[in-house]
Amino acid sequence: MDRRTFIGGMTVPLVAARRQAGIPQARTEEKILNQQEGMQYRRLPAAGISVSQISLGGMAMQDAVHHYAIEHGVNLVHMASSYIGGRAIYMLGEVLKTKRDKVYLALKDDYRSLDEALKILNTDHVDFLMFNRHDPESARDPRIPEIFENFKKQGKARFAGLTVHGNVKATVAAGIQSGYYSFIMATLNQPNLEAIGEELNLAREKGIGIMAIKTMRGLRGLDLETAYLKKVLRNPAVTTLARGIASFEMFDAYLKASNEPLTAREDRMLYRYAQANRANNCMMCDECRQACPRGIAISTVLRAKDYYRDQLDDLPAALAAYREIPAGRRWAPECAGCRRCEAVCPNGIGIVARLEAARECLA
Repeated sequence: MDRRTFIGGMTVPLVAARRQAGIPQARTEEKILNQQEGMQYRRLPAAGISVSQISLGGMAMQDAVHHYAIEHGVNLVHMASSYIGGRAIYMLGEVLKTKRDKVYLALKDDYRSLDEALKILNTDHVDFLMFNRHDPESARDPRIPEIFENFKKQGKARFAGLTVHGNVKATVAAGIQSGYYSFIMATLNQPNLEAIGEELNLAREKGIGIMAIKTMRGLRGLDLETAYLKKVLRNPAVTTLARGIASFEMFDAYLKASNEPLTAREDRMLYRYAQANRANNCMMCDECRQACPRGIAISTVLRAKDYYRDQLDDLPAALAAYREIPAGRRWAPECAGCRRCEAVCPNGIGIVARLEAARECLA
């Protein structure tokens, strides 16, 4: 018997003996989708895949930039039918005509219109069907697994995800504990990154991916943005950072930063900026909403005005978000004399003035 035949004959018994002895087996190296040099990837255990540290959002979009980013290793794109006044999903559909096999697709959508969205996106399925829920009760709605399994059996969705914009800490916790989701999109701007540290660690323990969204809320300037990108990605619980990227320069800066450590100077710069602008940065904790006797949807109003309109300069998105709120929950004449919301805000935001400003420009 030659050496090769002897070793081949012993392979199965050796593997079985190692397994029986509890010795960890070497895992076959995963083939990462659209892996490109220069892009870093992180494992999403609950889905058994790896995704790029930088992923594309749809709140700002240029076709050519999406092609460019995917060619440079981005393998995850997030979309919703409402982005950019409903135009973004059509733009992404054009991109996916040639790039669908290179990316995982996460879709935040009303599940009743999923077939229409799939047609627009030029695909027959989404990888992550993102349920849009902003309070603990709706995040653990017992109907969600049934809805998702129905789409999964039809081959239209592979994994369930959760999108969280309100009551972030409690809603993320509820999503993790429910066991429904492989991926959670959570608002991780500066105030929130530390506030939900416990929940991020729990997600990591359970193998649930975290897509950081609205990370740049309140930040002004590319230097601050790239520094904060480094800080977010320094947290091992964060799987990817999603961002609407509308220029080649921004993508190149983000990609470069994702391969660099956060410096002490950058960390100090972020800290000083956060302290100086604390009263301008809503963390979507919804303490204000819970204190409001009228149930005003404060964090959503501020998101429409401060983030979509003022920071992203996306008036259609701001109008859409604002007008989805019932009229009686956008503002009330009693707000000026009440201010219970301001009394409980951890960041000291001048909420009433902002509600009135939103009413003036969006109502």
